[in-house]
Amino acid sequence: MNIRQGAWHIAKHELSRDWLGIVFTVLFSLYLAFITIAVYNDTEQTTSWLLDLLFMVAFPSLAFVMNKTTLHFWREDNFTGKLAEWRTLPIPLSHLVIGRMIQLVIVLTLVLTIFFTIQYVLVDRLHEHLSVGAYLLYVVFWYFYALSMAVLYAYFEIGHSGKTYAVFCFIYVAVFVLICVGFGLTHVGIVDGLLDEAEKGHWWYSAAALVVCILTMYTGYWIIKRRLKQRHYTKKMPVSS
Repeated sequence: MNIRQGAWHIAKHELSRDWLGIVFTVLFSLYLAFITIAVYNDTEQTTSWLLDLLFMVAFPSLAFVMNKTTLHFWREDNFTGKLAEWRTLPIPLSHLVIGRMIQLVIVLTLVLTIFFTIQYVLVDRLHEHLSVGAYLLYVVFWYFYALSMAVLYAYFEIGHSGKTYAVFCFIYVAVFVLICVGFGLTHVGIVDGLLDEAEKGHWWYSAAALVVCILTMYTGYWIIKRRLKQRHYTKKMPVSS
């Protein structure tokens, strides 16, 4: 079995197991799509930083299926247990890493397609001022941003213990809260700025996001693979009283 076949087999197996989690992830994205409509319609833009924060923090996490393993990673460290089991099988690390990346791409593509389609249809500010082509430039930027950051998430998810992964998530959110609040205080909106650039037909922001994403996925593949070679696959089991 070559790399492509092996990686696709792993991705297909995991996605078929997590079909219910994919449904919950899609429902959550629908919830986000509807609650952000009010922020888009805020003509005074006093809450634009909230939209920036939501996009920058939530989009990368939407590449990960909402299932029991994801929600309990701190306490149960299920990722380590799963990898420990897989490492006893004749599965090359390259298959595991690429298979994980394929899952990220498929889930994120599905979820963000639904999210941005709903927003374009329901938000007057979007479909009245942006052509479909201009809106796609805007969507493409956020898609490649989310995929790039999802690779970083995946590095901590499968390359470290559940507690280390949780600490990374907390730090990631805290950093972006500070960044978005800072932009809000200076009345600079990331989402608003990107919408303006897309309306003007400035495509290089999306092109830059694509280049960064390609580099991130290529580099991430080798870094994650090396990490999986080095890491330990033992986890502390809870002690029953």
